[in-house]
Amino acid sequence: MTSTSNNKRTAADAGLPEGDNAPCCWVCLEEGPDKTGVPLVRDCSCRGSSGFAHLSCIIKHAESEGRRVAREDVDTAAALFAKAFEFCPNCKQQYQNDVIYKLTKAAVDFTDREYKDVTCGYLLCHTLSNRLTVIDPKNNADDKAEGEESCTKILSIIEDMKCNKLLALFWKETYVYFEATAYGAIGGFYMRVDTEESLTKAKLYVEKARDIFRETENEMPMLMAEKKIASIESKISGEENLCVDTLQKIYAYLQRTIGETDPQTIGAGADVAEALCLSFHAIEGERLLSKLVELSRRVHGMEHESTKRSMSYLQRMKERIVVTQDGQPFIALRYENDGDKCIVKDPTIEDEKETKISASDIIPYLGTPVVCKGLQQLTHLNGKIGDVRKVDLEEGKCQVHFQEAGLEHAEIKFNHLRVVFDLPPLDA
Repeated sequence: MTSTSNNKRTAADAGLPEGDNAPCCWVCLEEGPDKTGVPLVRDCSCRGSSGFAHLSCIIKHAESEGRRVAREDVDTAAALFAKAFEFCPNCKQQYQNDVIYKLTKAAVDFTDREYKDVTCGYLLCHTLSNRLTVIDPKNNADDKAEGEESCTKILSIIEDMKCNKLLALFWKETYVYFEATAYGAIGGFYMRVDTEESLTKAKLYVEKARDIFRETENEMPMLMAEKKIASIESKISGEENLCVDTLQKIYAYLQRTIGETDPQTIGAGADVAEALCLSFHAIEGERLLSKLVELSRRVHGMEHESTKRSMSYLQRMKERIVVTQDGQPFIALRYENDGDKCIVKDPTIEDEKETKISASDIIPYLGTPVVCKGLQQLTHLNGKIGDVRKVDLEEGKCQVHFQEAGLEHAEIKFNHLRVVFDLPPLDA
C-alpha cells in the first residue's frame, strides 16, 4: 500500500543533524545513503536518531533471520519468518507505509526463491497472505494485478499441500490454520477491490476462514472474520452494521494478549470508539478515543500511523453537529453571552465565517454530548451530562442517556439542553 503520508521516513524528513551526530544504519553502521543512493529509512515506533537503516540492509538482515528460523517447527517458523521482514527489531513494532510495502514484497520474493519445496508451501502461503494485506487494489492497477495473481498462487499452494500424502496426515493439527488465514487474506483483498463481484467473492472466502477458525476453536481469528463479514455485508447492502459487541470482544482480547499500547490494540480500540460514536454513544466513544490518542502519542510518537489515525477520528468525534429549527445543519463551536448565543459555522462551506444564533434555536444532533440546564421539575438532572439518542421534532424534545450510573434516560426539551464541547474528567 503505497502511501502519501507525512511520516518521518528518512533522516532528512525527521530533521536530524548531519555530520558527527548524524544517524547511522543499525545493520551496517554506515551513515548516509546506500550504494544506490537510497537514503536511510525509518517507519516504526523508534524515536530520536535510533531505528534508521538502509532498506537493502533490512532486507539482507531479514533474509538471514528467515533462513535461521525456517528450521524451527511450522508454527514458530511462520511467525518468526514474517516478523523478520515486518517488525523493527529495535522498537519491536511493525513497519508502516512504504517500508512495510517494500518489505512484504521482498519477503515474497525471498520465499519464492529459496523455499520452493511443497513441504515449505506454508511459508510462501504465509508471506503471500501478509502481502495481500498491504497492497491497494482499488486505487492501484498494478497492486490489483499482483493481488489476483497472489490469490491464485495461494489457492494452488494449498491444493498442492493437501495432495501431498505426508502433509495431509498432519493437515488438521498443523496446517489448517494457514489455510484459514490465507482464505481470510484473500477475502480481505477482494473486499478492498470493492466491486459487486469482488465483494461476493470476499464474503465467500472470509466465511470459509471463519468456519475453520470456529471448528478449531481459534477465538480471536474467528471474531476478526465475523467483523470482516459484517463489513462486507454492509458494503453489499448499503446498510451500516456496526457490530459493536464483536469489536469490543476483539479489543478486549488484544488488550489481554498483546497489551493496550500495541498499535494493533490501539487500532481495534479506535474501531470500537468509532462504532460507539456512530451508534450515538458518543461520550463513551470520545473518552475511549482520547485515552487511545494519549497512549499512542506517548508510546509511538506523533508521527506514527496509529496516533495520526486516532487523532483524526477524535477530531471528527469532537465536532458538535446541531440543526436549527428550519433544518439547517451547523457545527457548533462555543457559547457566548452566558450560553444565550451559540457560535456556529456551516460544515458544507470551507473557511466559512462564524455565525451567532440563539441557543434556544438549535437542536443537538443524534449522539451529541449535552448538559441539562434550567429544568424546573427534573431538577436532579440539571448539570448532568449525557448524549442524545433520539430527537422528537413534534414534541420539541431529545431523549438523553446520562453518563452517570443510576440515572435513567429522560425526554428533555431543546431549550433546556446545551452542547458540551469538552468532556470533563469522569471524577469531576
